[in-house]
Amino acid sequence: MTSDSDEIKISESQCPLCLSKENQEIYDNHISLFKCRECGIIFNEKHCRLDYDDSYFTSKYREQYGKTYLEDYENIYAVSICRLNRILKIKKDTDGSRLLEIGSAMGFFLKAAMDSGIKDVLGIEISGYAAKYCVDKFHINVINFPFNDVKLNGMFDIIAAWYFLEHVFDPSSTVKTIFNSLNSGGIFAFSAPSFFGPQYFFKRNEWFESHPADHRIDFSPKSAENFLKKIGFQKIYIFPGGIHPERVIGKNSLFFKLFKYFYAGISRMVSFSDTMEVYAVK
Repeated sequence: MTSDSDEIKISESQCPLCLSKENQEIYDNHISLFKCRECGIIFNEKHCRLDYDDSYFTSKYREQYGKTYLEDYENIYAVSICRLNRILKIKKDTDGSRLLEIGSAMGFFLKAAMDSGIKDVLGIEISGYAAKYCVDKFHINVINFPFNDVKLNGMFDIIAAWYFLEHVFDPSSTVKTIFNSLNSGGIFAFSAPSFFGPQYFFKRNEWFESHPADHRIDFSPKSAENFLKKIGFQKIYIFPGGIHPERVIGKNSLFFKLFKYFYAGISRMVSFSDTMEVYAVK
């Protein structure tokens, strides 16, 4: 194991975003992590795909969150409405807009989009179980194939991908495809893990050890912004995915209440968080 402060070890491993081979190895155990010295992302050389069978939305989801994906509907729907409010605030006029969600799961975000006035929606979902639920329950069209195997028809005004990009082997070509599928002024909205957050900064060994094997890349807000601008996006809005002061100072600390207030302001200002939401305008 190494850290950023250790002696720099340069590898021939190629960055999946900028294709640079000037990368610093920062961890090598069950996964192999490198930090690109050119574009600043972290990428996993031992990336492996996750099997999205029925259990991903049932027993596996329950193991992680204490309930199944379906039982978590109200929470996911509420988060979806918040995300749509951000999209609507940026785009303002969505009359006649087409929306595509990549990795649409059981369709809760698509349902929220329709409830928010966006009627022309489409999902792409690799899980047959989740795709079928969305079609049967909400009567929303879902393409049950991996995104890279889908030939998109027409252009979109909004493309969303919540916690999708980190799983993709070639994220650069994927985002280029998304960019080319957006109308001018269209929005690419996505969420992703961020290493510009409390766990990476204050509990780095824990971050390394718990890093999912199926995650290919990790952004920071700055590296995400730079990458998206190089693709051609004109405006980038980035928000913290969650504000967790307890990951820096315990809730039992005498200073926690005061710290929580200042931490929240700083987190919102610089998107300091273990996850982030990004809204990029073409």
